[in-house]
Amino acid sequence: MAARGGGAVTTVDGGRASLTLTCVNCLEPFEWDGKQAYRRRSVGAPAQPVDLPAQTDPRWGFAIQDTFIRCPNEEDGDPHFFPVEFALYGRPVVIGFVGNSSAGKTCLLAAMTGEIDRNRLEPYGLQTEPINMGEHLDYVEKIVDPLFERGKAPPHTEVVDLVTYKDAVLLRTAAGRTFPLVFFDANGESLKGLQGSHAAVRFLHRVDGLVFVADPTLVADAHMRGDPTYTATLASLRWARATGQARFTIPTAIAITKSDLMRFDPPVDQWLNRPPRPGGVDLGLLEQESRDAYAFLHQRGATAWLAPVNQFEQCTLHFVSASGAAYDDATDYFVRPARPRRVLEPLVALLAALDVLDGEFVRGASGF
Repeated sequence: MAARGGGAVTTVDGGRASLTLTCVNCLEPFEWDGKQAYRRRSVGAPAQPVDLPAQTDPRWGFAIQDTFIRCPNEEDGDPHFFPVEFALYGRPVVIGFVGNSSAGKTCLLAAMTGEIDRNRLEPYGLQTEPINMGEHLDYVEKIVDPLFERGKAPPHTEVVDLVTYKDAVLLRTAAGRTFPLVFFDANGESLKGLQGSHAAVRFLHRVDGLVFVADPTLVADAHMRGDPTYTATLASLRWARATGQARFTIPTAIAITKSDLMRFDPPVDQWLNRPPRPGGVDLGLLEQESRDAYAFLHQRGATAWLAPVNQFEQCTLHFVSASGAAYDDATDYFVRPARPRRVLEPLVALLAALDVLDGEFVRGASGF
C-alpha cells in the first residue's frame, strides 16, 4: 500500500511500503521501512522500540497511535522523534525566520505560536495541532505562556546553532489537505559559517518561505548599515540554489516588529489597529499594506532592510507587534501581558503565496 505525501515509495514488500521521509527537526531525508517505531509510556519517558504491522493490515491504524519515527541523523547529539502519522501527509512546508536577535524575532515566533494555539488561523480555513506534543508543550510552558500571561520576555540565549528548529504543527485545510508546517530560526551572520554547517545547508535547500524581521528602532539609527543576517542568508541562498535566476522564486515577507512603538505615526496607525478581514486573505489589501510599509522604511533610509523586495519575486511587508506593550530592560518584562497584533499576517501571506490556503479563502488580485 503506497502512503501519501510525506515520503516517496521506494520498495514494496509484503504490503509494507518503504518511504523516503524528511525529519521535521533537521530536514534530513532518510529511508523508513514502515515497521520500526517507538513509543513512550509517558511524556519524557525513554522511547521503547515497537514493530508495526504492514499498512495493509487492518490493525495498522490502531497500532500507530502514540508511536514515533526516529530520525537516524543525530549530529547534534539528541535523537529526533516525530509521530508515525506524519508519514501519511505531504512534504513539510518549511518557514525560516531571519533577523538580528535584538529585532524581536524570538518574541514574534512565540506570539505566532500562541495565536496559532488560540485557533487564530481558523478564518483562513486552517485547523492546527502540534506534531510533537511533548516538545510543543515544553516550548509553550517555558516561552509562550509566560509572555501571554505575565508579559515575561523570552530569555536571551547564546546563539549556538546557525539554524535552529523551533516548532512544528499539522495544518488541515477545509478541503481536507493535511501537511506539516515547520518553523526554523536562521541566526547565521556569516556566509562562511552558514556554508560550513550541514544543518544550515539543508535548510537553505529546503526552505519554502522566509520571514525577514525588521526592527524600526534599529532602522532609524543612522549608524546601522543593515542586518548582517539578511546579507548572509541572501548570499548563502544564492550559493546553495545556484539557479542562475536574477531573483529567488520562494515567497518572502518582511515583518516590521515593535510597530506598537510607532502606533500613532502614519501609516502604522492605519494598519496596526486594523482587525483581520473576515473570510480570508485579501490580496489587494496585502499589496496596499506592502506599499505603505515599503514607503515607511524607505523614508527612514532603511534601504538595506528592503533588500528582500529586490531579491525575491514575491515579497510582502507587514506592520506587526508581538507584545503590544513597552519593554522594561531592568526587569526583562513587558509592562503588561502580551497582546499580539497582526503577528500572523506575514505567515498567512506566505501560505497564500505557496497555495496552501484553499481558493475560497483567497480573494482579489495582486501585482507584488
